[in-house]
Amino acid sequence: MTPDTLYKFGPPLIALQIAALGWRINREMSLGYAERAIFLLVPDVLNVMSLFASVICLIVLPVVTETYFWLSRMILTSGYMLIAFYPLATAAHYRLWSRRRTRIHPEDGCAYPYVTGEELVAVCLSVISAVSSAAYVEMH
Repeated sequence: MTPDTLYKFGPPLIALQIAALGWRINREMSLGYAERAIFLLVPDVLNVMSLFASVICLIVLPVVTETYFWLSRMILTSGYMLIAFYPLATAAHYRLWSRRRTRIHPEDGCAYPYVTGEELVAVCLSVISAVSSAAYVEMH
């Protein structure tokens, strides 16, 4: 992977991350439930962290110095893996993969859990795939 590859694939990754975050914020704001707090999901938190890392490592560091090329490659690879799993993890939060859907309520009576079991599995798979792909890129 050359520095030119980073300059080609970095901005589309950042655009995808911003679009995904904007979509989620727009959805949360348009719900309008008074009894329900607006919050960011675990996939959204991962997306924001990946967005910050992408901006720093794919835009700021290459402008300032060329010594962090290895880090930029790893961030680019893991960022694409996380954004690829983002829709799956978000769908898992809404229990689209479960037969019981949203009729499952936690024991404390709250109708909207912060994280569901399906979402936790999807997020763990996305983090494992992002870390393993970044390690693979670093080794080769």
